[in-house]
Amino acid sequence: MSKAPLKGVITASITPFADDLSVDVGRLAAHTTRLLDNGCAYVSTFGTTGEGASLSTAEKLASLRALRAAGADMSRQIPAVMTPTLDDAARTLVGIAELGCRAALVLPPFYYGTSEAGIAGWFDALIERTRAATDIDLLLYNIPQLSRIRFTRTLVEALVGKHGARIAGIKDSTGDVDNGVMLSSTFKTLAIFTGDDRVLPTLLANGGAGMIGGMPNVFARDLRALYDTPDNADLLAKQTQRILAVDAGGSLVALKAALAQILGDENYARPLPPLTPLVGEGRTKLMASFAQSGFDVAA
Repeated sequence: MSKAPLKGVITASITPFADDLSVDVGRLAAHTTRLLDNGCAYVSTFGTTGEGASLSTAEKLASLRALRAAGADMSRQIPAVMTPTLDDAARTLVGIAELGCRAALVLPPFYYGTSEAGIAGWFDALIERTRAATDIDLLLYNIPQLSRIRFTRTLVEALVGKHGARIAGIKDSTGDVDNGVMLSSTFKTLAIFTGDDRVLPTLLANGGAGMIGGMPNVFARDLRALYDTPDNADLLAKQTQRILAVDAGGSLVALKAALAQILGDENYARPLPPLTPLVGEGRTKLMASFAQSGFDVAA
């Protein structure tokens, strides 16, 4: 298994769906190839932007196997594990490792909202249950606004103290620059990523590894440029405007709508229920905002 450095711009990829709401692996393979060609270090499938919480373990593993069969470089994949079910999490983790993926991004169990000791116990059980099958690197997914679980300093210390190098990094999707800086300054052996473009320059200046987020789905080249030149204030201002437009359009459905518009392929716009696609005036406003930010929406 590849142990290439965990750093750079990592896209939390959207998931295209066919008419029957199955994963459209052909379009997903084409999209992930495009992202890597445009400067991304890795692609993270089936996370929040990839609607991973709406897909079964079987669907995700079958799609990853199909990606490999289609020729995808699995060493540049960091799929997400998004389930409160220990058995599903273990099966997903082992499957990800068997496919040769670089690492796994693991969401904590999100239903019961238990104590830090309980969350640590769940990770203990996950690692113990899969120990014989894999030692794949784990990235902790800190998105408390959805999971209701925050990876605090004490919780991360407990996990790193017990599991050492198995805990390779953290994706901090809080959007809180101070939290990202705290994590990078405290856990110097971990790869700390932000989920927010606006935090990226400050995080990099304080030892951070990069970003794992949805915006590179559309703006991969610009975000790679921001990673390479984090003092580019003009580019940061453009990304800030774009984030606000995407958030106003419904986040991941806005990114899917933008891809559909740019690629001339409406299949990219289709989300899984209960999400609904961004169409009409909402999409028009989104694309107009992108154009105002200097992005060629006809590219």
